Amino acid sequence: MRFGPMVHARLNPAAENSGKLVSTVRREAHRISDEQNLPLVIVDGPPGIGCPVIASLTGATRVLVVAEPTVSGRHALKRILLLARHFSLPASVCVNKYNLNVPMTETIEKEATEAGAGVLGRIRYDRAVTLAQMQNKAVVETDARSAEDIRIIWEKLSL
Repeated sequence: MRFGPMVHARLNPAAENSGKLVSTVRREAHRISDEQNLPLVIVDGPPGIGCPVIASLTGATRVLVVAEPTVSGRHALKRILLLARHFSLPASVCVNKYNLNVPMTETIEKEATEAGAGVLGRIRYDRAVTLAQMQNKAVVETDARSAEDIRIIWEKLSL
Protein backbone atom coordinates (compact mmCIF):
# COMPACT_ATOMS: atom_id res chain seq x y z
CA MET A 1 0.00 0.00 0.00
CA ARG A 2 2.93 2.32 -0.67
CA PHE A 3 0.89 4.29 -3.19
CA GLY A 4 -2.63 3.80 -1.83
CA PRO A 5 -5.15 1.00 -1.85
CA MET A 6 -5.48 -1.22 -4.90
CA VAL A 7 -8.67 -2.92 -5.95
CA HIS A 8 -8.44 -5.82 -8.36
CA ALA A 9 -10.11 -9.05 -9.34
CA ARG A 10 -8.69 -12.49 -9.93
CA LEU A 11 -9.57 -14.26 -13.15
CA ASN A 12 -9.18 -17.97 -13.67
CA PRO A 13 -7.13 -19.07 -16.67
CA ALA A 14 -9.12 -18.66 -19.91
CA ALA A 15 -11.88 -16.76 -18.07
CA GLU A 16 -13.38 -13.85 -19.94
CA ASN A 17 -12.76 -10.34 -18.70
CA SER A 18 -16.23 -8.87 -18.84
CA GLY A 19 -17.39 -5.30 -18.62
CA LYS A 20 -19.44 -6.37 -15.61
CA LEU A 21 -16.29 -7.43 -13.74
CA VAL A 22 -14.56 -4.14 -14.56
CA SER A 23 -17.64 -2.23 -13.36
CA THR A 24 -17.64 -4.15 -10.07
CA VAL A 25 -13.96 -3.43 -9.44
CA ARG A 26 -14.40 0.25 -10.37
CA ARG A 27 -17.38 0.63 -8.01
CA GLU A 28 -15.39 -0.90 -5.16
CA ALA A 29 -12.47 1.45 -5.85
CA HIS A 30 -14.81 4.45 -5.69
CA ARG A 31 -16.38 3.16 -2.47
CA ILE A 32 -12.96 2.90 -0.83
CA SER A 33 -11.95 6.31 -2.20
CA ASP A 34 -15.07 7.89 -0.71
CA GLU A 35 -14.67 6.05 2.58
CA GLN A 36 -11.01 7.10 2.97
CA ASN A 37 -11.51 10.57 1.47
CA LEU A 38 -8.97 9.90 -1.29
CA PRO A 39 -8.86 12.49 -4.08
CA LEU A 40 -8.06 10.25 -7.03
CA VAL A 41 -9.11 6.91 -8.50
CA ILE A 42 -7.00 5.58 -11.36
CA VAL A 43 -8.59 2.86 -13.45
CA ASP A 44 -6.13 0.81 -15.48
CA GLY A 45 -8.19 -0.32 -18.43
CA PRO A 46 -7.46 -3.48 -20.35
CA PRO A 47 -5.91 -3.40 -23.81
CA GLY A 48 -8.14 -3.43 -26.84
CA ILE A 49 -11.54 -1.88 -27.40
CA GLY A 50 -14.13 -4.36 -26.11
CA CYS A 51 -16.73 -4.14 -23.35
CA PRO A 52 -14.13 -4.08 -20.53
CA VAL A 53 -12.55 -0.95 -22.06
CA ILE A 54 -15.93 0.76 -22.32
CA ALA A 55 -16.67 -0.19 -18.71
CA SER A 56 -13.32 1.23 -17.57
CA LEU A 57 -14.21 4.61 -19.13
CA THR A 58 -17.58 4.85 -17.42
CA GLY A 59 -17.53 7.67 -14.90
CA ALA A 60 -14.05 8.82 -15.92
CA THR A 61 -13.15 12.50 -16.02
CA ARG A 62 -10.19 12.07 -18.38
CA VAL A 63 -8.39 9.36 -20.31
CA LEU A 64 -4.71 8.60 -20.74
CA VAL A 65 -4.16 6.15 -23.56
CA VAL A 66 -0.84 4.33 -23.40
CA ALA A 67 -0.03 3.12 -26.89
CA GLU A 68 2.81 0.97 -28.10
CA PRO A 69 4.42 1.79 -31.46
CA THR A 70 2.98 -1.13 -33.41
CA VAL A 71 0.33 -1.43 -36.09
CA SER A 72 -2.11 -2.97 -33.61
CA GLY A 73 -1.27 -0.30 -31.02
CA ARG A 74 -1.97 2.40 -33.57
CA HIS A 75 -5.34 0.92 -34.56
CA ALA A 76 -6.43 0.37 -30.95
CA LEU A 77 -5.46 3.95 -30.11
CA LYS A 78 -7.62 5.32 -32.93
CA ARG A 79 -10.60 3.33 -31.71
CA ILE A 80 -10.14 4.32 -28.05
CA LEU A 81 -9.82 7.99 -28.99
CA LEU A 82 -13.11 7.71 -30.92
CA LEU A 83 -14.68 6.11 -27.86
CA ALA A 84 -13.36 8.86 -25.58
CA ARG A 85 -14.74 11.48 -27.96
CA HIS A 86 -18.11 9.68 -27.97
CA PHE A 87 -18.22 9.99 -24.16
CA SER A 88 -16.91 13.60 -24.32
CA LEU A 89 -13.84 12.67 -22.29
CA PRO A 90 -10.64 14.68 -22.69
CA ALA A 91 -7.95 12.30 -23.88
CA SER A 92 -4.18 12.32 -23.77
CA VAL A 93 -1.68 9.88 -25.21
CA CYS A 94 1.76 8.62 -24.31
CA VAL A 95 3.78 6.10 -26.28
CA ASN A 96 5.34 3.25 -24.32
CA LYS A 97 8.58 1.68 -25.60
CA TYR A 98 8.75 4.46 -28.16
CA ASN A 99 12.40 3.81 -28.98
CA LEU A 100 11.58 0.39 -30.45
CA ASN A 101 9.88 2.03 -33.45
CA VAL A 102 10.41 5.80 -33.67
CA PRO A 103 8.72 6.25 -37.09
CA MET A 104 5.55 4.55 -35.80
CA THR A 105 5.76 6.64 -32.62
CA GLU A 106 5.80 9.79 -34.73
CA THR A 107 2.82 8.57 -36.77
CA ILE A 108 0.87 7.77 -33.59
CA GLU A 109 1.62 11.17 -32.07
CA LYS A 110 0.60 12.99 -35.28
CA GLU A 111 -2.67 11.05 -35.56
CA ALA A 112 -3.43 11.54 -31.85
CA THR A 113 -2.97 15.30 -32.22
CA GLU A 114 -5.17 15.34 -35.33
CA ALA A 115 -7.83 13.47 -33.34
CA GLY A 116 -7.76 16.20 -30.67
CA ALA A 117 -5.78 14.32 -28.04
CA GLY A 118 -2.84 15.82 -26.20
CA VAL A 119 0.49 14.04 -26.45
CA LEU A 120 2.01 13.93 -22.97
CA GLY A 121 5.25 12.18 -23.79
CA ARG A 122 7.14 9.02 -24.46
CA ILE A 123 8.38 6.20 -22.25
CA ARG A 124 11.50 4.45 -23.47
CA TYR A 125 11.97 0.69 -23.49
CA ASP A 126 14.15 0.10 -20.45
CA ARG A 127 15.29 -3.19 -18.93
CA ALA A 128 15.28 -1.39 -15.59
CA VAL A 129 11.49 -1.87 -15.54
CA THR A 130 11.95 -5.64 -15.28
CA LEU A 131 14.71 -5.22 -12.71
CA ALA A 132 12.44 -3.02 -10.59
CA GLN A 133 9.68 -5.63 -10.77
CA MET A 134 12.13 -8.31 -9.66
CA GLN A 135 12.92 -6.12 -6.63
CA ASN A 136 9.18 -5.70 -5.92
CA LYS A 137 9.39 -1.99 -6.74
CA ALA A 138 7.62 0.36 -9.07
CA VAL A 139 10.04 1.67 -11.66
CA VAL A 140 9.42 5.21 -10.35
CA GLU A 141 11.04 4.12 -7.09
CA THR A 142 14.31 3.71 -8.97
CA ASP A 143 16.66 6.02 -10.81
CA ALA A 144 15.89 4.36 -14.16
CA ARG A 145 15.74 6.57 -17.21
CA SER A 146 12.21 5.33 -17.93
CA ALA A 147 11.20 6.39 -14.41
CA GLU A 148 12.03 9.97 -15.34
CA ASP A 149 9.94 9.60 -18.51
CA ILE A 150 7.00 8.50 -16.36
CA ARG A 151 7.50 11.33 -13.85
CA ILE A 152 7.40 13.90 -16.66
CA ILE A 153 4.16 12.43 -18.03
CA TRP A 154 2.63 12.34 -14.51
CA GLU A 155 3.50 16.00 -13.98
CA LYS A 156 1.84 16.96 -17.28
CA LEU A 157 -1.18 14.81 -16.46
CA SER A 158 -1.49 16.38 -13.01
CA LEU A 159 -1.76 19.95 -14.36
